[in-house]
Amino acid sequence: MNIDCPFVDVRVCWQPPALRSSHAFGPRLPAILLLVLTLAACGSAQRSGGGYADRPPSDRVAYTAWQEWTRFGRSTVVYGGQAAGYTNRSGVSERSEPLASKIGDYWGSCGHPDWNGRTSSKPWSGAFVAWVMAHSGIPAGDFPRDGRHGGYLAALYDHEHRGGRLAFALHAPNEYAPKPGDLVCTGTAGPTWRHADSRTARRRIDNTASHCDIVTDVRGGYVQAIGGNVKNSVTMSLYPVDSRGRLAPVAGKTWLLVVEKRVS
Repeated sequence: MNIDCPFVDVRVCWQPPALRSSHAFGPRLPAILLLVLTLAACGSAQRSGGGYADRPPSDRVAYTAWQEWTRFGRSTVVYGGQAAGYTNRSGVSERSEPLASKIGDYWGSCGHPDWNGRTSSKPWSGAFVAWVMAHSGIPAGDFPRDGRHGGYLAALYDHEHRGGRLAFALHAPNEYAPKPGDLVCTGTAGPTWRHADSRTARRRIDNTASHCDIVTDVRGGYVQAIGGNVKNSVTMSLYPVDSRGRLAPVAGKTWLLVVEKRVS
């Protein structure tokens, strides 16, 4: 796996020379005040604008998604305003290089290398998830190489109900707080599958799943999650969470489930 150097944001703050004696304190008082104000400003800048200078995640699935997001311009959508320095911004478009060709790689992991950002109008968000899992070393037996969200989610549901070793587990959004490497997924039927019989539940997951993002961080009251084919790019979405760290309601989205990644 190729490792890109993480984005680094460096800030330099001026520091006055050390005082030589207590007698010099008075004349240097303005400089000391300047130092205090400067350090405060630096700290404030780090808190308010440090979002795009964060360290990459340690989870391997989250890191692979984070690399792609960084490579293609860090497109971002914040639900609920501004969060920890992250604001709405655009990245490389799916019809522009190098992303257009890379979408062919995403589809290639699902058996369709001829589909890319210019030759196909097919939604590629599911292919992005499958590619990230493959390039993070997750075996196909643990996570299916399916370019359709409903396809791989239904297969994961089947794995769970067969028993045995469980690499991924499905939860209703109000039951589980997502962590890096997990998936947060929307779908038109919402979490009604959770209390249906197994046949109905599988059908609802398969037929109504609309999108999944890969969680890269959870902090500051938000889940940070990266997905493909969002704003025509690889995009990070920041979704609010409640006091327990579970997904909060978002206007225009219906939470279907959260996929817990249990393999390291």
